[in-house]
Amino acid sequence: MIRDIEAAYAAGILDGEGSISLTRVRKNRYPSPQVSVSTTDPELLDWFRARFGGSIVRKPSYKPTHSQSYEWKVTDREALRVLERMRPYMVIERKKRRCDLLLAEYLACTPRNGRYTQEQLERKQLLIERFSSLP
Repeated sequence: MIRDIEAAYAAGILDGEGSISLTRVRKNRYPSPQVSVSTTDPELLDWFRARFGGSIVRKPSYKPTHSQSYEWKVTDREALRVLERMRPYMVIERKKRRCDLLLAEYLACTPRNGRYTQEQLERKQLLIERFSSLP
């Protein structure tokens, strides 16, 4: 169980260093929610993974003078659970709008078995367009 103070701390990090996106995880699937935080401090990302699950990846470094950076990310329905927990503590309006849209509409247009009805496909496409048009 994640305490409120931990959810608030995580929301602050997400507001400042994170992103909320719709990302195509697999080639033949529609984009799905992803929550991620990038940093050069792997200890912070270990903290996120211990509380919210997900995975940590080492990002490629293209210049030897740059510090090694890492990314924690969580996708699909797990990303929605993370957003639901952090949402009351988020401050940045742009990220709150993205979060609210995904929480309000994603599950309604995404069947668990991957078999879309025509209505779900239309709703999914509209959601993707609306999400992409957010600043």
